[in-house]
Amino acid sequence: MNGWTFFFIVIGVVFLTVQLFRVIDAIERPAARTRRRAAAR
Repeated sequence: MNGWTFFFIVIGVVFLTVQLFRVIDAIERPAARTRRRAAAR
C-alpha cells in the first residue's frame, strides 16, 4: 500500500463516518421534537 492508497482510504472512512452521523442526527431530530412537545403539555 502506498501513500496515495492510504490517503484515499482515510478520506473514504471520514466520508462514511460523516454520513453515518448525519443519518443518526436525522433519526434523532424528530424524536427530540416530539419529546419537547410532550414535555410542554
